[in-house]
This record gives sequence, C-alpha cells and structure tokens, in this order.
Amino acid sequence: MKLGNFSMIALAYFPICIYCDWKERRGMWHIQHVASIRQLKDYVMTSILFPTTMFADLMFWRIWHKDLSLIAPLRIFTYLPYWAQHSLHTVSMLIMLLDLLLVPRRRPNNLKPGICLMMAFMLTYMAMCGISFLNGEVVYSVFQIFDSFKLFLLAIMVILECLFFYLVQWYIVDFVWCPQSYDGTNGKKLKAQ
Repeated sequence: MKLGNFSMIALAYFPICIYCDWKERRGMWHIQHVASIRQLKDYVMTSILFPTTMFADLMFWRIWHKDLSLIAPLRIFTYLPYWAQHSLHTVSMLIMLLDLLLVPRRRPNNLKPGICLMMAFMLTYMAMCGISFLNGEVVYSVFQIFDSFKLFLLAIMVILECLFFYLVQWYIVDFVWCPQSYDGTNGKKLKAQ
C-alpha cells in the first residue's frame, strides 16, 4: 500500500534539500525565501514523507510475507524481481531514516499543524483511491478482496499507524538532536552555558 504520492513529493523534496544546503554553505541562510523554503521542506518531510513512507514500506513487507495477491496480481512478480522490491520499499525507508537522523531538527512547540497536514494528505490520497475504485480503476488489489467494513477498518489502521510514526519521529529527533544543545537555525551546536 505504498502511498504513491511519495515519489512525486520526493522528486521535489530532494532538489529543494540540495538548494537549501547550497545556499546555507554560501552563507545565505537568513535570506527570506531560503528560510521559508527550508521551513516548508522540513514540514513536508516530518508531516508527509516520513510517516507515510515508514507506514507504506513496513506495510508492504508485512503483506509481502503474508499474501502477495494483496499487493498486486501475482503475474506481475514474474517481471518484477525481488531486488526491485528492495529498491522500491527498503531504500525509501532507509533514506527517510537517514534524513531524520542526519538533518538537525527540533520538535515543534505544537504538533497539531503537522498532524493536520498529514491527515489532509492521507485523506486526499484515500479519496483519490476511492474515486478511482468507483470509476472502475482498482489502485490496490485489496479493494477487490475486502468488503466496505474491512476497507473502513483498513483506513482507520492506516491513519493510526501514520500517526504513530509521526509521533515516534519526534522522540527520535529529541534523542538525536537534544533541544537544549541545538539552536535550529544553522545546524551548529550551541556552546554550553
């Protein structure tokens, strides 16, 4: 159940990361548009990319080991080798974890805006999948197998699990980037006072 918009968002996310880092290295960190882009980039990473990628990739591997027919028609796996699954569903998860561990961040004072952005993304994606299904386009094989009640339960599980990953990331950030020693503006540690 890869939330397919990850690829499209990541296509914009990674070049923006490079641009922001390039501007920072040139001493242009405090220019208004660079600061705004960096804030938006961090918001997208923590509210959309990290929670949905962790959910989708871990869900994929749980389903992979349980029942391949829930992922796609079985004939597709004769053309898509096992290593390709890792390039699609392991590499993206590792990249998100590395980004979380290597890019200095600080827990926001209020988590509600990030949760709202994540929910808006997820509900939009679920609505797109539902509309496609009603138009005869089956996005995921599970739509043909599950009845309405099971699909509702799946949607609740998706939301709860993404919320779990959204909240867990801030504990990781707190552990790696202790808020008392990081100023959050230029990636440098503050001097002990």
